[in-house]
Amino acid sequence: MREGLTAVILAAVFIASVLNQTPLQRWRDLVARHDRWTFLPFWAFFAPNPGYAGTHIVFRDRTPAGWTSWTELEVPDTGGWRWLWNPGRFERKALQDLFNGLVRSAQALRHPAALELTLCYLGLLAWVQAQPRRTPESITRQFALLQAVGHGQERSLQAVVVSREYAIGEC
Repeated sequence: MREGLTAVILAAVFIASVLNQTPLQRWRDLVARHDRWTFLPFWAFFAPNPGYAGTHIVFRDRTPAGWTSWTELEVPDTGGWRWLWNPGRFERKALQDLFNGLVRSAQALRHPAALELTLCYLGLLAWVQAQPRRTPESITRQFALLQAVGHGQERSLQAVVVSREYAIGEC
């Protein structure tokens, strides 16, 4: 009985995940209403809906003297062997998925405080909190999601989500 129920649930999640990749507006509306925690994955790597904006996740620490400068959360590059051995691609993909999920949640949720309860927010918060302290005196940390659109001097940077302050080590 349990195996059958598990198979039905996994099949339903698989079918819903596949449908989430299609351009069906009715499906997207249904998912937007009921999938508040972005459980279903969504990918937009290639045409007709490729990613068009650069994404940046930055954080800063508060010290008794004030705020440190914003630092981008980066995944280390694996160098010239990236075409053959690229373990960093999983971390970059995870950051991108968390960013996209959080942006979609921010647009869909009616109450801004509910954003802090989404899996994407909690995942990014844990990732940011795991970064080393900027200075030994760091007390709290804040992160922001930025989108960069355009090129050169026409490039604009826009804050999409700015977190509240968290005690360093608190998550």
